[in-house]
Amino acid sequence: MLYLAIALLAWTSSASGLTMQYLPWPTIRPGAEFKTFAHYSRASYILKDRWDCVPSCQIPETAGTMVDYKWHHISPASVGYIAHNDYTRIIVVAFRGSADANDWVQDSEFSFDPWPAHVPGSMVHHGFLSAYRAVAPNVTSAISRLVAQHPTYKLVFTGHSLGGAESALCAVDILSRYPQLKQRTFIYTYGMPRVGNDVWANMVEKMGVPAYRVVYESDLVPHIPFQWLGYMHFSQEVWIHGNRTVFCGKGQESQQCSGSVAIGDYNIPDHSQYSLANWMFTR
Repeated sequence: MLYLAIALLAWTSSASGLTMQYLPWPTIRPGAEFKTFAHYSRASYILKDRWDCVPSCQIPETAGTMVDYKWHHISPASVGYIAHNDYTRIIVVAFRGSADANDWVQDSEFSFDPWPAHVPGSMVHHGFLSAYRAVAPNVTSAISRLVAQHPTYKLVFTGHSLGGAESALCAVDILSRYPQLKQRTFIYTYGMPRVGNDVWANMVEKMGVPAYRVVYESDLVPHIPFQWLGYMHFSQEVWIHGNRTVFCGKGQESQQCSGSVAIGDYNIPDHSQYSLANWMFTR
């Protein structure tokens, strides 16, 4: 049984001068939800039919989760699951990151597609959008059923790497279909690559839902596709650096956070550290 506590804290980003609110969650300790959703993201790589994967399904923060729907689309590759937890009263939509050759082919397709149609000028990564569109009808239908069954539960979109990109696309798609879900919706991504252009990034921020884009140290993946190709991240970045977790404000790509890392210092090993991170928060 989880011992639940509600925490409401605020952090001020010295880089942006903006105060960012850390929203309340039922947690074992303040900030535990960042580790929790890192494990929900990790579970998408190893989950079978039941919530019994090791270790992500075994930690106290995810105990009691029930899997409601799974998908595994081969080409374009998209893998993930939808689950709910009656203890923490959440619905989780998790997309898997890159795990095979088909995934890497999609990641390397840097061309833009106009999307969503109701936002003029918004452009997103062709490969990521193709992967999401391949599963969108069934995924959105499953989400619709589950939010109706659990009308008071929070709806969390999460994913690592390519999965983070797809989860962001899915969140935007769901909120365009069901804007009444806005007050229930949260986005937590880990090591997510850039998904779209500046119009896309601004649109995500204007939705007004809490979106946390976590970057671990010098992880290469959040820095691609490159900005000179027209890509831009949305806010806010949460940077795990030097045993601290820094909230980077609304500057989209703050040069005081992972944007300060030199290109020569980008690395791949940091991309697999999110569920292992030491979450020490900086005010």
